[in-house]
Amino acid sequence: MKFIDSPAYLIKDFNHLEDSPSLFQTYKYKLKPTCRQYNALDRVLEQQRLLYNAALQERIQSYRYGQALAAKRGATRPDPKLDDWKQITKLDQFKSLTQIRADDPSGIGEVPTALSRHTIERADLAFQGFFRRLKLRSGKAGFPRFKPMSRWSSFGFQEFSGIRLKESALLFRGMPGKLEVHLHRPIPEDAEIKAATLTKAVDGWWVCFRLKLADTEPREDDQRPVVGIDVGTHHFAALSTGSVLENPRIGRRAARRQRVLSRALSRCRRGSKRRQKARERLARHQAKTANQRRTWLHQTSARLAREHQLIVVEDLTVRNMTRSAAGTVEEPGTMVRQKTGLNREILDVAMSTFVNMLVYKAERAGGRVVKVDPRYTSQDCSMCGYREKKSLSDRVHRCGECGYVDDRDVNAARNILVKGLREAGGVVIPVGLKSTVVHWPEKAQMEISN
Repeated sequence: MKFIDSPAYLIKDFNHLEDSPSLFQTYKYKLKPTCRQYNALDRVLEQQRLLYNAALQERIQSYRYGQALAAKRGATRPDPKLDDWKQITKLDQFKSLTQIRADDPSGIGEVPTALSRHTIERADLAFQGFFRRLKLRSGKAGFPRFKPMSRWSSFGFQEFSGIRLKESALLFRGMPGKLEVHLHRPIPEDAEIKAATLTKAVDGWWVCFRLKLADTEPREDDQRPVVGIDVGTHHFAALSTGSVLENPRIGRRAARRQRVLSRALSRCRRGSKRRQKARERLARHQAKTANQRRTWLHQTSARLAREHQLIVVEDLTVRNMTRSAAGTVEEPGTMVRQKTGLNREILDVAMSTFVNMLVYKAERAGGRVVKVDPRYTSQDCSMCGYREKKSLSDRVHRCGECGYVDDRDVNAARNILVKGLREAGGVVIPVGLKSTVVHWPEKAQMEISN
């Protein structure tokens, strides 16, 4: 038993936590193609778009043919056992790809097989997602759609086969010369490239390498502290140590410029070159905003993962938090405008993305992230445990039982930390204003100190 006066705890060993699987991470690099390579990339992109649409069309026509056979016997759905029909699968289309490549040696046959298989795999995943949503019966199932040029911007290699990364250049069939890659950071020596995706964006071409990294073991005798984090909109994050990270409000700062560009786009005639230029300006602005937000999240999550061995966060469901309050015609919602503004602020913070970054960065740094139930973390007093309801406008925690006063988010962060330490193997019981009794099972072999 120990009494702790500081909100910063230290936990020496948590190897009893569930072991994480192999870590996969994506590294993104800018491509620097020549004019000839630009044309080759656009040509391959269009070929793969047509292949995707053809794979989609083949599956649709096959199912319709089966429906016609089933209708002859008075049924609505085809049955392979009763009808002379077989459902088209991914493997069937892989086999057909061999004949397609032989018939079109200067088109599909010019690029590696792994590239075209990746496109067929995307069509198969689209159908898998459709059937999964259909079974859930929640919202629209979303039948796979044919891809126009405006909705197809990438192709890739499901397996890193038929493509090589030699020094700082990519080599694969169908690409004239060496496609230079701007390796602004080196690929880890112990990493294995498992897949690659080439994407066309408003600012050029990019490549994403999916890397399998070596397992990172928790550090022995790790002296870094643990921390609880409450992510919100007033502050970006409040830490159990009492410090807060201010919200940069990147979306709000970019909103005025986006309104101007959106209105300029709406005034342009559809199909005109002026509208195309206005759309590109708007897309560049949106990409810049997204890059600023992503950079902030990467830098903040990297610093927290580097400085702490155990990070405790709330297990939030952002989709439920950002539901519309409009209601229905029979039961209209209340305070719709205010809820819309709150939803915009929540999405601007990008809570889920931040937590996901924390998870993999902490694993790479030899630490862990624990997610806890978010219920009552803002209402409970972190000193005595007394529960008192608060509205969103109450920014200061004032306990009516023990008189403890603190920032609302900092109080929540300390409650989150206590929950996380319990899940890590201990039982934490708050007693008194400035002390916390912590009991650890002997088998956990843990120690908490100032």
